[in-house]
Amino acid sequence: MQLLAVIVPPPEVVRDALEAAQALWAPAPATNDEPARGLLDRIRGRRRGASSTAPGIALRPVSPDAVFVHLAKFGNVAGDDAEGLARALAAVAGTWPAPVLHTTGVSVSESEPHAVTAQLGGDVDALRDIYGNVNEVARQQRFFLDRRSFRSELVVGSVEGEDGTPVPATVAGAEAPHAGPTWSPSHVTLARASFGASGTTYSELAQVELAGVAEIRPGTGD
Repeated sequence: MQLLAVIVPPPEVVRDALEAAQALWAPAPATNDEPARGLLDRIRGRRRGASSTAPGIALRPVSPDAVFVHLAKFGNVAGDDAEGLARALAAVAGTWPAPVLHTTGVSVSESEPHAVTAQLGGDVDALRDIYGNVNEVARQQRFFLDRRSFRSELVVGSVEGEDGTPVPATVAGAEAPHAGPTWSPSHVTLARASFGASGTTYSELAQVELAGVAEIRPGTGD
């Protein structure tokens, strides 16, 4: 089986991020006294996701089981090896402080498939420490690791033009700040990835409990 280590956010965090993302292409309130904007203002408006009309956009939420902070991908793992990794992580993860996190912004990628992403703020350093610790435990267990750059974000969906039309330039690459609800993970999840005709699905294999909530360190917030 394909095994990953992830941190899963609460459903309300994902719902809030999707609602915030939809505001990126919502029509701007009509005004009669707004002065004509110059080229620089129009460029800045695009980056904020501003639009005077509602483009034909379809938001495709990611399946709830696929929204997570990616910590490690271990490749194809036998059942016994996965159980051994879970035990090794459980032996030490109880000393890892759980970060306090929240959404700081939402964005749409410029290129297809135009992913909708929620950026995370708060104690990102503690989250990064968990990422490093998981990978170190896996290395000690002689796992072959697919190492990727750490990103404190959640991919919550994607956008596409209705009827196959291109995503408007006012939406592709749009971004906006957003203060989402505060949350703190209680555990790291070991998840099994399954591949089928309808795409990749994920199921929980084990939970590895973390320590209590950490105090946010100076300089690690937004």
